[in-house]
Amino acid sequence: MTTPSACPNDTKKSSLRPRKIISKRVSLALDLARCSAAIYVIFHHIAQTHEITGLIRLIFSFGQEAVLVFFVLSGFVIFANEHGRAIPPQNYYMRRIRRIYPTLIIACLIGAVVALDNGNLAAIMDWRRLFGTLAGLQDVSALKPGVIVDPYAGNTPLWSLSYEMFFYLIFPLALMLWHRMPRSSNYIIGVISFASFAFYILIPNHLSLVTAYFLVWWCGAMAANAYLSGARNALALTTPLLWLSALTGLAVLNVTWQGFSSFGTYPFLMVRHFVVAIFLIIFFFGPLGVCAARISWPAAKPIIFLASISYGLYAFHYPILIRWDRADSAIGTVLAVIFLIAFAIAGDRWTQKYLPRFIGTASRS
Repeated sequence: MTTPSACPNDTKKSSLRPRKIISKRVSLALDLARCSAAIYVIFHHIAQTHEITGLIRLIFSFGQEAVLVFFVLSGFVIFANEHGRAIPPQNYYMRRIRRIYPTLIIACLIGAVVALDNGNLAAIMDWRRLFGTLAGLQDVSALKPGVIVDPYAGNTPLWSLSYEMFFYLIFPLALMLWHRMPRSSNYIIGVISFASFAFYILIPNHLSLVTAYFLVWWCGAMAANAYLSGARNALALTTPLLWLSALTGLAVLNVTWQGFSSFGTYPFLMVRHFVVAIFLIIFFFGPLGVCAARISWPAAKPIIFLASISYGLYAFHYPILIRWDRADSAIGTVLAVIFLIAFAIAGDRWTQKYLPRFIGTASRS
């Protein structure tokens, strides 16, 4: 892996530069976390939409938290793979487009085909939602204010892709800042995210919200930087974690100001997200992460396979398993699962295998 050149006459800065690569065990642990989060989200939506009650529903009540796993993992993996080659950003952006758009386009097509088979294509054919989703502007208006457009065809899991696309877009800017001022960059990004969330509270809007959430993604990136530099505990992430804690505190103050409505909607939803992000970084960048790396090794092949189609499983499962009327029967459910796996393999593995590459392999995230 190419390492960034050190700044002249600045040994402190150069000492912060990552010099190692991710070990195979850690890479496998990341794959395990990725595929586990995707599978959990699938069961979360099944439990929520099929009126499953009791302990099972409680266990699978944390789909939002599972998405936060994707954000932290994405920051970790993108930084680890791209910190030495994302500047200049042209080829980096092409790799990101290659990674995210084929599956997203297929997800929109699947949503339209399912609606056609259900007989309600006219009802879901909203061009504003379609172009908004392809432009990365979608979110779930039922959960928070300031949403520009809801995901196309009611495929609500696609909300998180608008955040990911924004994170990808501004990563080269954050990376240039980090190269120039590796210590100060965490403060600058923390201040920008905190101020953006404060502005969102006053005037809810999508841009301010995704900018605030970039701090979650950046904490994952700084975890990768710490790991590649030899650190093995969360003490190396003190500054970004302090800013994430400040963001959490602001979210708590917002709840006391605006009032509590429910655990799953604004304003308390952001408290859940930020608290879980802190938990993930502290506990998994340490002993639990080591444990995950150890236990995942014996099941390497199935974990790698599931991780390689996890994006497709996440993006396709809602229209196929939840919104497709034919999936309501036992036989239909079996067929839906088969279709889901087949489309995930085609949309996630085959597109990455056969589409042209752009200066290097597209990183998985």
